[in-house]
Amino acid sequence: MRVLITGSTRGLGLATARSLARRGADVVVSGRDPAAVTRVAEEIGGTPLVLDLARPQHVREVAAGLAPLEAVVANAGLQFTGPPTFTADGVEETLAVNVLGHVVLLDALLARPDPVGHAVLLGSGTHIPGEWPLIPAPVEDLDLGALARGERAADSGMLRYSTSKLHTTALAGAYAREYPATHWTCYDPGLMTDTGLTRSHPRWQQPIYRTLGRALTALRPYAVTSETSGSALASLVLNPTGPSGAVVAYHRGFGDRSVRAADPVYQDGLLAAARELLAAPAVRSGRSTGS
Repeated sequence: MRVLITGSTRGLGLATARSLARRGADVVVSGRDPAAVTRVAEEIGGTPLVLDLARPQHVREVAAGLAPLEAVVANAGLQFTGPPTFTADGVEETLAVNVLGHVVLLDALLARPDPVGHAVLLGSGTHIPGEWPLIPAPVEDLDLGALARGERAADSGMLRYSTSKLHTTALAGAYAREYPATHWTCYDPGLMTDTGLTRSHPRWQQPIYRTLGRALTALRPYAVTSETSGSALASLVLNPTGPSGAVVAYHRGFGDRSVRAADPVYQDGLLAAARELLAAPAVRSGRSTGS
């Protein structure tokens, strides 16, 4: 099996790539750092692929030149603190990478004559209002333009992150209906504090996250190391579980959606809104909007 994993040079993506390679899969190791991509590909015997999800046209061009794939794992994700940061297109980075970049990639792969048979999107229970203490409920409307410009969720990086996880969870359902020949899964990897997800947080917070992570991993069923969750994700890639479009959590075999994420009207509207935003001239061409 040939599998493309986005963001596979660190954290969950790296753990999943290693686990799949050990089981005989041909892993396409992707990321935007060429040196890291080459290093990991050499380590696991995979295929290196430089892929920057923040550049839609670049993603389309790379996808067009790929050899056939059996599966894709849309794993790459960013989490920021402080005010919004923007791509060269003027799009807020959390939305651009966690959501829009994967929509571009998936649409490009599915438009090929040899579409992937299984696609996995990375969700998170953080998108469910009230599920996690101190994590704000996501923005639930479909005004992606306001999010892209940084007008919504401007004061909270965690709010932008939980919103992106609402989006990826909902998109699995929309894609499953539009492309029934492909099996779709939204994977909830649990709370992994040993990944690089919090690398943009202030340096003084890093020891706190590590200490808290060790305690939670020992005490809570939803807390897990990236190696354990990556092994579960690798098994899911090789042997899809559950109905297409469903949420699967690493520790119990099924996952939860918020009411909003489970709404088919919202799911389809979100995919349409993402494609409309990506079709805007500045996003197509890579020109900055000045936002």
